[in-house]
Amino acid sequence: MAQAHAIDYRTVPQKNRLDTPAARRAVCFSERDFLGAALPPAIEKVLPAAVRTERDGLLDFSDKLGVPWPATLPTLLSGTRDLAAAETQTLGEGAGAVILLILSGAGELTVHGETVELATGDIACVPGSQGARVVAGTDGIRYFHVDDSPAARYAGWEVTPDERTPFTHYPAELLSAKLDEYERMGITASGVFLSNENLTQEKLATPILFAHLNRLLPGAANTVHSHTAPALTYVIQGGNNCYSLLGPSLGDDRAILDPIRVEWEDGQVSLTPPILWHGHFNQGNETILSLVIQLSGFYYNDRTMNFRLADRT
Repeated sequence: MAQAHAIDYRTVPQKNRLDTPAARRAVCFSERDFLGAALPPAIEKVLPAAVRTERDGLLDFSDKLGVPWPATLPTLLSGTRDLAAAETQTLGEGAGAVILLILSGAGELTVHGETVELATGDIACVPGSQGARVVAGTDGIRYFHVDDSPAARYAGWEVTPDERTPFTHYPAELLSAKLDEYERMGITASGVFLSNENLTQEKLATPILFAHLNRLLPGAANTVHSHTAPALTYVIQGGNNCYSLLGPSLGDDRAILDPIRVEWEDGQVSLTPPILWHGHFNQGNETILSLVIQLSGFYYNDRTMNFRLADRT
């Protein structure tokens, strides 16, 4: 039988190659050292389940997460911007992509010389690190934004988005028409999943970002589920009796045991940890809307998203 290789660590010749800059940078651990390493605490141990957004500013939990760059979740950064008339803001420096939700006002968004008009209710997906720019209209503009810059900064990557992250605009009138269409189809507990013409197989907003304009009609509920990627949810319309339940375990009836209850309010950001079972319930008489963002693409590509429905487990 042919020998597969010539490696034999028992008879390595001594060549005095240890005293080089590259060799001096090497660090090795035994099993005892490696398995005894301090791991970052779970998200639910250090972050609130929900938080109100400021009118203008980042939602930055970098101190709680122990990272040296702004971050809302370990791999996502979110916040709101409130621009006065004619004020300009550059988007997505250091990020692979940015997703915007226009909360009020109007303006323009320009990427690579292509400009679209922004209005209240619009959503846009913008390639990051490309000098994208928002210019506020005469009455100003306020928007919620999410990007993946913490993931890029953690990895030390300089990001160059490709054709899978094109400048994509979802005007409010398109989203309204799709919500109506899906309601006529009898869909009561989900809304519009956002993608682009280059990701129709993946059904993602970017190669790594999932985006869902979620809608729950009165009396509807999302099936209790769990997934590996944490989720960041901006509550657009919280209704008058909508809430989430979260917990690590299911009972025999497939309901969450001893759940944490999080009430929904307009302008709130909910932070859903990975793995925990959770569901969203609208027991009021108003429709609720939210924008859900996850860094799902990494997990889908790695076949580790592990999306589970409680009633099928």
